[in-house]
Amino acid sequence: MFRRSLITIAVALLSMTAFADDLQLVETGKLTWGSSPTFVPFEFMRDGKPTGFDIDLMEDLAKRIGLASNMVGMEFKGVIPALLGNRIDAGASGLYITNERLQVADFIPYIIVGNQIAVQKGNPKKISGRDSLCGFKVAVPVSTAFEASAKQANETCKAAGKPEIDLLSLPGSNNVALALSQGRVDAALNSTATIAAMMSENPDAYELAGEPFDSNTKVGIALRKDSQALKAQLDQALQAMVKDGSYAALLKKWNLPPKASAF
Repeated sequence: MFRRSLITIAVALLSMTAFADDLQLVETGKLTWGSSPTFVPFEFMRDGKPTGFDIDLMEDLAKRIGLASNMVGMEFKGVIPALLGNRIDAGASGLYITNERLQVADFIPYIIVGNQIAVQKGNPKKISGRDSLCGFKVAVPVSTAFEASAKQANETCKAAGKPEIDLLSLPGSNNVALALSQGRVDAALNSTATIAAMMSENPDAYELAGEPFDSNTKVGIALRKDSQALKAQLDQALQAMVKDGSYAALLKKWNLPPKASAF
């Protein structure tokens, strides 16, 4: 019996060692992931600490695969380079899954969002959607899909012979919301989830301008293409969260609608 116990323990230890080796982590025992905490409600700072949907999600996923969650704060544009440079194990920063990013990294989808335009309460400039942004000043988070979307809308304006969009690219969604509330821009273009959070926090400051668009955009956890073992473990843990209701509870906690579910 004693010998069997020793064999069982030895096998378990060998399995754990093999598991750790397969994951090839930046730091043993930790899931080190990069994020820019400027994207409400996914990751942002509250009382000096990072909080949000992605923070909770990554903590739960790390725990389920036997690791501690170790978030490394950085500029949004630096998340993918940090991943490819082996400085982090994963990236979770409201990262839209785009063809460009799929060329260099793998992703685990976990949320579906769209784009939305917000204006000041009362909509003084009578903006009614993306096609009516020509000639107006629009704030977007820098180096994001929203910035690309605004630039694309501007090309449409130019092609139609209309005034160009005056684009103001700012670091982080909080700065975008602030610019709109202060009247420094006519509109803000951001994620449907972020705009919903803006309006929830300041219901008398903003209103929607038109319907959401590009509403089938997937957000995912970025991983290196050679991190297949880690990807498999995280994907399995995410499926377990969906099955036991933890994922749905996170959607509710951060005021994300059921249609935001990727499952």
